[in-house]
Amino acid sequence: MSKRILKLVQSDDLRRSKSDKLLAHYIERNIAELPFETARSIAQRLQVSPMTVGRYLRRMGFDGLDELKSELRHGSSNPAWQVKGRVDRLQQDRQEGKLLAGLIQQQIDNLSQIYAIASAPEWQQTIDALIGASEVYVAAYQNVRGIAQYFASQLSYTRPRVQFVDGLNGTYAELLDGSVEGRLLFLHDVRRFSAKARPLALEARRAGVKVVLLTDEFCPWGPEVSDICLIVPGSHGPLWDGAATMTAVMDLMLSNIIVVLGDEVSERVDTLTRLQDVFGDFET
Repeated sequence: MSKRILKLVQSDDLRRSKSDKLLAHYIERNIAELPFETARSIAQRLQVSPMTVGRYLRRMGFDGLDELKSELRHGSSNPAWQVKGRVDRLQQDRQEGKLLAGLIQQQIDNLSQIYAIASAPEWQQTIDALIGASEVYVAAYQNVRGIAQYFASQLSYTRPRVQFVDGLNGTYAELLDGSVEGRLLFLHDVRRFSAKARPLALEARRAGVKVVLLTDEFCPWGPEVSDICLIVPGSHGPLWDGAATMTAVMDLMLSNIIVVLGDEVSERVDTLTRLQDVFGDFET
């Protein structure tokens, strides 16, 4: 796919004006980094307007930068860590004060999309499923395992029978043995996707377990293996895949559940607080 894009920007039709040449040269030299750019950031780097960038992309045949990124994603796999080969530019950006500003802007752009996610039908379906399940099992892998464990721990303050499953027993039998009806698997996976995530979702559905998948825009199989699929913007940061957006989504889910359950949560927190005092895990 990147070869097709390179061929486009190297054509005479897309190199007519001064701004055309600026954009063509930029895309040609930075095609591997385009998934981590925005139209605004490209415009700032080239000192042109975002509208100029948008018009150029439409002449290329793309309805905005997201559509171009989508084609690049389907044509190649992007690693989660993007430092190699970019140190000189990143150092320059840091010295010019652009690196931190770019990181902050990317977080803001991603977080601004959470409202749309929380307004989608899948959001309320997820909240209802997390509340109504007889048991909730949370699973995640690799570098997102930690925030999924955090979610499971926090969710256990709102309702009983919540468990993080790590699969170290080799069977996930606690989830898949069929001994209790109404179970829910809350599966969290983002690129680079775990080899276990998709088989676990399929086995869970085969066992009659409802599957909620929280994933990012790079996931090609999410809706196929889940009952409810929540898709969050993928990380496009210039360094690594951060967890701020996913953590914010999980915190918002927990807040939503607390509001719905109301006094039930208060009673459970009181019980857990008493038990914490009994076993002395926290300072008074």
